[in-house]
Amino acid sequence: MKIEYKILWVEDNKSWYKTTSELFTDYLDELGFKLNCQRCDGIDEVNKELKNNGLVSYDLLLVDYTLKGTASGDDVINAIRNFGDHQILTEVLFYSSAIENVRDSMRKHSLEGVYTADRKDIETKFEQVVNTTIKKVQDVNAMRGLIMAETSELDNLMLSIVMECHNKKDDNSKELKIYIIEKITEFNTNNTGKLDELLVKDDLLEIVNSSLFHSMLKAKSIQKLAGLINDPRLNELKSFTKDYTRDVISIRNNFAHVVERIDKSTGLNKLVSHLDGKEIEFTSEKCALIRKDLIKYSEKLQELKKIIQ
Repeated sequence: MKIEYKILWVEDNKSWYKTTSELFTDYLDELGFKLNCQRCDGIDEVNKELKNNGLVSYDLLLVDYTLKGTASGDDVINAIRNFGDHQILTEVLFYSSAIENVRDSMRKHSLEGVYTADRKDIETKFEQVVNTTIKKVQDVNAMRGLIMAETSELDNLMLSIVMECHNKKDDNSKELKIYIIEKITEFNTNNTGKLDELLVKDDLLEIVNSSLFHSMLKAKSIQKLAGLINDPRLNELKSFTKDYTRDVISIRNNFAHVVERIDKSTGLNKLVSHLDGKEIEFTSEKCALIRKDLIKYSEKLQELKKIIQ
C-alpha cells in the first residue's frame, strides 16, 4: 500500500456512490491517504478489471449485494475469488439494505474473508475495515518503505518541474540554470572532478540527473523558481527549502537510520536514531501526520507544475 488507497467499488447508484465516496474521502484524508475509487456498475465491468490487472492493485473491494438488473453481489464475489488459476485475497465489504439476505448468502456459499454491513451503517463499517487493512503499513519497516517510495516520487516531480521551466527557454529558465550551477558548485566542493566534467558540458539535463543534484538542491531550486514566477498562489513555496527539509527530508533521513524499541514503562513503540540517539514516539497519529505531509507537498508541487505549463 502506498499513499493512495485504491478501492474497486461495485455500485450502480451513482448519486449514493458520489455522496458516500465523499465521506470516505474525508475519513481517509484524516488517516493520511488519498482515496482512488474505480466504480463498476456490475459484474461485466468487474470481469474487465479482473482481466486487466487481476485486481492486485486494489486495497479494498466494496460490493453492493442488491445490484439492479445484473448478477447479485455474491456472484460478483465468486467471480473475484475464483479468477483464473488463483484466488484474489483482497478484503471485501458487502453491504445491502437487506443485510440478513447478505449473511444468509455468506453462509450458503461459505465465502471467507468477507465483511458485511447494512447500507445505513456503511460509513462505520468502512472505517473499521480500513483500519484493519492499514495495520500492515503501520510498522516501522512498512512506513520506512512508504516514505522512501513517496520521497523518491517527490524528487522525480521536482526534477520534472525544473526541466519544465528549462524547456521554456525564457528569462526564468536562464536565471534558474545560473542558480542551479551556483548551488551545485557550492554544495559539491569535494566532487570537483565530476562537477567540472558536468560544467564543461553545460547540459542542464545531465547536471540535474546527476547524483550531485540531491534532494536539498532540488528543494532550493523549487523555492528559487517560485520566487522567479512570483505568483500569489505560490506564496507557501517561498519558504519551501526550510519546510520541506523539516517535514520530508529529515523524516526520510530519520527513518533510514532508526531501530524500533518498546518503552517498557508505557508499552509504546519508540524509534531510536543511530545518528544522534534521539527518540521518536512511533504512533498511528505520527504515521498519519507523515503521510499527510507527503500528500501536501505533492499537491503543492503539482500546482507549481500546472502554473509553469
